[in-house]
Amino acid sequence: MHHHRRTFPARRDRGSLLIVAMLLCAIIGVSLVSYMQLGKTNLSISNRAFYNNAAMNLAENGLEEAMYSINKKIADTSYSWTANGWTAVNSGADARRILPTSGSYTFDQNATGTVRVYVYGYQGTAPKGVARSTITLGGATSRTIEKWVEIQLRKTSKFSNGLVAKDSITFSGNNASVDSWNSDPDNNPATAAIPYSSSVKNDNGSVGSISVSVNSILVQNADIWGYASTGGALPSVGSNGVIGPFGTASGTMDLTRVATDFTASFDTVTAPTTAAYSLGSITTTLSLPRTGDVAAADGKFYYTAAQINYNNATFSIAKRNVSDASPKVVLSLTSTTTSIDIGGGSGALNVQTDATLEIYAPGDIKIAGQGIMNGGTTAGTSNQPINLQIWGTKTSGVQDVQIAGNGSLSAVVYAPQASLKINGNGDVMGSFIANDIKVVGNAAFHYDESLGNFGGGNPYRVSGWKELTTAAARAAYSGVLSF
Repeated sequence: MHHHRRTFPARRDRGSLLIVAMLLCAIIGVSLVSYMQLGKTNLSISNRAFYNNAAMNLAENGLEEAMYSINKKIADTSYSWTANGWTAVNSGADARRILPTSGSYTFDQNATGTVRVYVYGYQGTAPKGVARSTITLGGATSRTIEKWVEIQLRKTSKFSNGLVAKDSITFSGNNASVDSWNSDPDNNPATAAIPYSSSVKNDNGSVGSISVSVNSILVQNADIWGYASTGGALPSVGSNGVIGPFGTASGTMDLTRVATDFTASFDTVTAPTTAAYSLGSITTTLSLPRTGDVAAADGKFYYTAAQINYNNATFSIAKRNVSDASPKVVLSLTSTTTSIDIGGGSGALNVQTDATLEIYAPGDIKIAGQGIMNGGTTAGTSNQPINLQIWGTKTSGVQDVQIAGNGSLSAVVYAPQASLKINGNGDVMGSFIANDIKVVGNAAFHYDESLGNFGGGNPYRVSGWKELTTAAARAAYSGVLSF
């Protein structure tokens, strides 16, 4: 009988297997730890992403509270900011608040949040709001997430922008520019208006076209110190042109000041129906109101005429006597071909200091010669643009409107069917709305921000929004958002 001996691995082999098993266990252990760490990291990233969105929502909620208060004041003049959680600062010009009023908002997982809001010029015509939201995550680390947002607001008035067109806006000339100022910062006609000057200019000038064409806004070599908006395509800027705040380099546009979703309403306008004095056609020098004419119940003098058509003559709006109040004149023209043609040498349209003139015209308008003088002959002596209003009442076809300024042109023009040409080498002030606009020569256009109040009771809308993501951008507001 044969006996079989059982064989066993050598001790050396058994040791090797043990080492391999231990190594496998170690690898599996490391993998498990790594996987758990990866899961933890992913959870942390997801958690921060979730609260990152929450921080943005919190910042926008703070700005919405600011917009509510601003528009509430328009709808209800008795509304008090300071009685509703806001604190007036900067000598009453600005306002700020922290939300919630006490403590902080509570989120899931023991996270908490607050938002600080500061509104510049909260009672003005173009307020700007900035918000800083802070969310502190729960847990031992208690890390924070912050979002900083800035918004620019404008009234929804017909004249809430400087130059507005259905079609194109084109600048020609090498020194044309656009900026802004506010002639009535306290929104009180009883106080003296502030004339335009370099010491009060702002970089809130604005041009807008609802066209989606690539030629909707041709800035070329003009300087747009402010904002540009189109219906689709980016504006075109030449090598010496600018769109942006003061200090923007030539040949560039600050994309935070450019929008491609611009919309605007171009409502038709009709001439007033108030009983009026008939003048026939105005063909020689004339001053209104005439001796013996009586103002209507609203204090304005109403006239109708077929047209204004003369050379080397002057049409003036002036006091009849030194003791009279500055007159307010409304003139409705009826000619659907040529409503106004003032030209030749000394031909002019003069509105005396503090007087006002509203013209309603269905036909073409050409003002040349000495052009328009609304008040004085310089920006510092001109009436506010609102004192000279030209309304195009044409409802179909093209209304040709050409206005030449002589040193200083201060007016508002609203003519939705107009092909408008502004020709000047001086200061052009106000707001102009037309089908298409050409600014020729080296005119310096100054938008009057107070025109945002035109019509009264107009709510504000957001005209500019941007998140502040860089240290430099946040540093500009860290002082006012650290309360």
